[in-house]
Amino acid sequence: MVTQAQIAKKLGVSRQLVTFALAGYPQISKESRERILAAAREMGYQPNPYARALRKGRSGIIGLWIPDQISSHYTHVARELNRLVKAARHELIVSEVSIVEDQKMLSHVPMDGIFVVDAPEQAQIYQQSPAVSKMPIISMGADCCKNTDSVQVDLFAGVLEVMEHLISSGFRRIAHATFVRDDSEPASRRAGYVKAMRQAKLKAEFIYYPLTEQQRPIARQLIQDYIREHACPDAIFCHSDDVALGIYRGLCDLKLRVPEDVVLVGCDGIPDTEYLECQLTTLVQPVAAMCATAWQFLLRRMDQTATKPQIAKLKPKLMIRDSSIRERRTAVVASA
Repeated sequence: MVTQAQIAKKLGVSRQLVTFALAGYPQISKESRERILAAAREMGYQPNPYARALRKGRSGIIGLWIPDQISSHYTHVARELNRLVKAARHELIVSEVSIVEDQKMLSHVPMDGIFVVDAPEQAQIYQQSPAVSKMPIISMGADCCKNTDSVQVDLFAGVLEVMEHLISSGFRRIAHATFVRDDSEPASRRAGYVKAMRQAKLKAEFIYYPLTEQQRPIARQLIQDYIREHACPDAIFCHSDDVALGIYRGLCDLKLRVPEDVVLVGCDGIPDTEYLECQLTTLVQPVAAMCATAWQFLLRRMDQTATKPQIAKLKPKLMIRDSSIRERRTAVVASA
């Protein structure tokens, strides 16, 4: 491994000058900095995060934990956070995490802080480890850890708005496409759907799918099998836009039209929803605002300027497009 001392020896300068240049200190002249950086690149120099963490108490590395790398939404979150972190001259490491009952250390890389998205159990496991008890953890998304700073997206309220839109439009057989099979999480999309259907005295109907890297193709085939067995619902509200896109294509395969034959609504707000023959209605998560708020929370924790729990609650926005706009069905329901 190339060291700063080796760079200094090659250029005939002091080790301290090399250190200051690589760290971006403003008092170093432009010419000296460019010369040192060029030599570092040529020699293949890579900063040692462990040595930096020991020397400065900071590694310059920020962690991002997501439940899976299947969802386009989590890719969007990672991209937005990476932009903020890089602008501050830090590095973001993205990891897919899962529950391990006796796991106390989910990472051996020295980090200055961790963002945990929709994975409260993992955040709690990590927080309880004595070795990392002082590391800032910012919980983000619809499902947050109660014992950390958090930026929560109120998808429960957003789903109620989705359901009000569908029910008030006259639809009665409204199915929910989801991988969640119980109501244990009170703030989930499923919980909002179930509450709205109960209040409207309508029967809940679930279209279950597995989480898989082939999410769209699986949803495409699954909806065809489901409709052949159960006939077509009036409307389908999907847990994610990825699943909504797969279902949309499956409906097209069956020569069913959106919204004329079935209304379709997604959740997350990924750009793909706008690039269809019939643009999809979706519940848009405020990714940019969520990431910006979480980054500010982390900076305050790192600088020890935050003395109280930092909590923010953001609202998603229902973006109504062609896929859920149809003539009111009140008259049809009344005559049935």
